[in-house]
Amino acid sequence: SGTYLKDVKNPATPSVSAFSAGTYTNGYSRETKSYQKYSYVVSDDGGPNSFQIFDMSNLPAGVNKVYDSQSLFKRGHTLWVDGNKLYVAGITYSNNTTSSMNVYSLATPTAPVLLRKLNQDANFINYVHDMFVRNDTVYASCGNQGLYVFKFNSGTNTFSQLGSLTTYSGSGYNHSSCITPNGQTLVFTDEVPAGLPFKTANVTNLSNIQVLATANQFPQTTPHNVFVVNNQYVFFSSYQDGTQLYDISNPSNPVLAGFFDTFPAGGGNNNNWAGDNYDGQWGMYPYFPSKNIFALDQKNGAFMLKTSLFQNPVSPGSPTVSYISQGTVCAGSVVIFTNTSQGATSYSWSFPGGTPNTSSVTNPTVSYALPGTYNILLSASNGSSSASSGGNIIVKEVQSSITYTNASCSTCTNGAAAATASGGVSPYTYTWLPTGGNTASANGLSPGCYTVNITDAIGCAASKTVCIGSATGLNTFNPFLNTLLYPNPAEETVIIELQGEVFNYTLYNSLSQIVAGGNKNYNACTVNISKLLKGIYVVEIETFQGKTQKKLIIR
Repeated sequence: SGTYLKDVKNPATPSVSAFSAGTYTNGYSRETKSYQKYSYVVSDDGGPNSFQIFDMSNLPAGVNKVYDSQSLFKRGHTLWVDGNKLYVAGITYSNNTTSSMNVYSLATPTAPVLLRKLNQDANFINYVHDMFVRNDTVYASCGNQGLYVFKFNSGTNTFSQLGSLTTYSGSGYNHSSCITPNGQTLVFTDEVPAGLPFKTANVTNLSNIQVLATANQFPQTTPHNVFVVNNQYVFFSSYQDGTQLYDISNPSNPVLAGFFDTFPAGGGNNNNWAGDNYDGQWGMYPYFPSKNIFALDQKNGAFMLKTSLFQNPVSPGSPTVSYISQGTVCAGSVVIFTNTSQGATSYSWSFPGGTPNTSSVTNPTVSYALPGTYNILLSASNGSSSASSGGNIIVKEVQSSITYTNASCSTCTNGAAAATASGGVSPYTYTWLPTGGNTASANGLSPGCYTVNITDAIGCAASKTVCIGSATGLNTFNPFLNTLLYPNPAEETVIIELQGEVFNYTLYNSLSQIVAGGNKNYNACTVNISKLLKGIYVVEIETFQGKTQKKLIIR
């Protein structure tokens, strides 16, 4: 609805010093940058919008609006101040014509003067969504057209192209970027479709920009805006996953150093990606002298954060901690961690949920029995100082269910079966044995038993067997009436009994988190529940025919 100015001298209790309504007060986004004592505000919302300038010299008592007009333009998507120039992208004029990006002189801060429109020199650029500018070098995120680099030549007031990057892994709607202080590494994001990783790129040669790495906290995370604070650290506003801090000291191997979830209702913390992919945190400001971080969540408001990693950087001589591992693996497989730390003589690894769950070897191997997202922590020491770095690994397990249609007679070949796969990384491949083909559905089956082997995109596998009879009709799994779960309620142990069957079981808590499980049990098994909290749990029991669930009370 407008622009708020907040007093953050006491970061634990920030307060509103001033508010000024926008010309259009029913919008969804607004952006501001400052120059000297002035704040420049644009909005890209429809309606009777305008460009506004505020004099902040009377803060914290209030602000004075010194400009509010459509004469330069009425809408802008974003803006950037570089020296005494104001760059504005995604412009719409009062007559509804547009410009991809303009640059204005701030020689008189309250009366910007147009210097040049980008489309006067690069009319092939349809739209600039966002840009990072340093010393008149513009890293322009041009949406579906990709990333372009332009130089604004102050002597002639013209733009010239220095480079571009239009084809790269994980490309989409090129959204925003930021460069390291040493000018060597550009970090950028792609916003659409959701779930694209951020990228690091070597920009020492702008005529040959090279992507070095892609990374993401979770496969569905959508990094939105990027904020490089030094040659080591970069912050991201990442919608449903809130604030993320990555260590890019080795830009070819970004490492998740920390995170703060401002949107706990969804995202990777509870693997709930329902609703709007673009809920959550939109932007932040990590450039205060205090190194506090101001973050804005679309649903949950303003946050003041801090992290010792940024406020107290590693002193010279301390180890540089990093490692390489697969980001997503299959349950039961062996994960090899390659230690790429430097300056250390000893290591301490922590793998909660893994086997082993700790290690002191340089390059450990770990396995995870159950699917989920697991944290990883590596601490390195050289005897006089130490440092740590964290991350996570995603473990997948292919689940499947089968429906089938019996053949109409004992010698007929009109039976059918269909497998539905989940839990892995699509696409899935299917192989039916002894016959049935290589798709999810097998047709033309005679009475007998058939096995489908399912493999996902990263090699996780599962098998299901179904027996086709000669009775007419569509059959699905009916929960076994003779499945026993006792005692119930239980305290120390509980017995799962399914006589004459091989079965797997999974125990879920009230948050649908897996807390226990076991495979290939025959007839019955005993589960130790002595370390679980009191409450209501769900036991899921699976055989080759399907699944059933029973409620368990732990007291």
